[in-house]
Amino acid sequence: MGRNLFNIKSFTIIILFLGGIFISPVMGQVFNPWGPPPNDVDIDANFLRKIANHFSAEVAIGYGSTRYRQNLDDYQIYSGNSNLYLLAEDSLGNSVGIGNWLNKPFVTDTLNTSSAVYYQTSQNESDQNRSYVIDSLEKRLVGGGNAIPIHLKIHFNYNRFRVGAGATFEINSKAKLNLKGLPDFISDYESDFSRFFTRKYYLTAGVHYYDFWDFSYFADVEYGNFKLSSSVFPGGNVSTSNYWNLSFPIEKNFSEYFRLVMRPSVDLKSINTLMPTGQSINTKMWNLQFQVGVRISFPLFKKCPISNCEAQKEHHHIDKKYRGQPIYKWQNPKVGENHPYNLNEKREAFPFLKRK
Repeated sequence: MGRNLFNIKSFTIIILFLGGIFISPVMGQVFNPWGPPPNDVDIDANFLRKIANHFSAEVAIGYGSTRYRQNLDDYQIYSGNSNLYLLAEDSLGNSVGIGNWLNKPFVTDTLNTSSAVYYQTSQNESDQNRSYVIDSLEKRLVGGGNAIPIHLKIHFNYNRFRVGAGATFEINSKAKLNLKGLPDFISDYESDFSRFFTRKYYLTAGVHYYDFWDFSYFADVEYGNFKLSSSVFPGGNVSTSNYWNLSFPIEKNFSEYFRLVMRPSVDLKSINTLMPTGQSINTKMWNLQFQVGVRISFPLFKKCPISNCEAQKEHHHIDKKYRGQPIYKWQNPKVGENHPYNLNEKREAFPFLKRK
């Protein structure tokens, strides 16, 4: 009886040993959500994917308000027939008016300034049919128009910093300006165009300075040049300068590869328009914008090819490593397979200042 029991135990051990030899390679191919045993060599992404993972692309569209501002203290201004003109002298010393001086200035000698009233701040007249000359007062022409900007940016991201380049295309509306502080019976300035296009090309740099839950906060700066529609702003009349843009984007992180971007920003730029008299007028064209778009990074690992694989985190299959989620979902919750919140990875304020 004892020998039979010994034989049964020996036979069972042999079967289990042989089964382990033949079954273990098969089991190695079965999905293991926690990866291979700890003593296996860690599987890493290839070099090209590591480099590409530092790059991201951002595309966005939004709304902008362009603010124009001119200092016209060096000119007398004539207001009449619902139009504004700058008063100057031609080469023969005759008094002439300059109209449409924002982009395509022209000269007219049909103004009758002798019948115009010199505007004084103390007078109470409000006759729309009269002509006025504004002489000694501070003369600031201000106003605005609307814009629809679309931009594309490419960033190289390293730790909390990023650098890159981009291009922005804007559709701008008619400009309507008025003399600041003067009453309604002084005419407004309206541009001769209904719309124009702006193209901007620039370098950009930024820093990721704060995190709160799934939101990341950045400060970005752009520096580059811009071009206006040549049909509206002829190059012979109008010259442009380089421009600056300062923005404070807020990003909602859907995953480490996919983010919703909300980008408020301000453009600081100007143009110079050459007058027929040889002088030039500087126009500040500051632009306040708010754009919404997405930023996508190149994934470090391919998506798992097993359709029924339920792993949410990065994981191994044999000798390969994959991400578990689509590019627009968070990859590593680490709090159960289907937990909606990444509670173990809460955002911290200024984590780079935290003592380690």
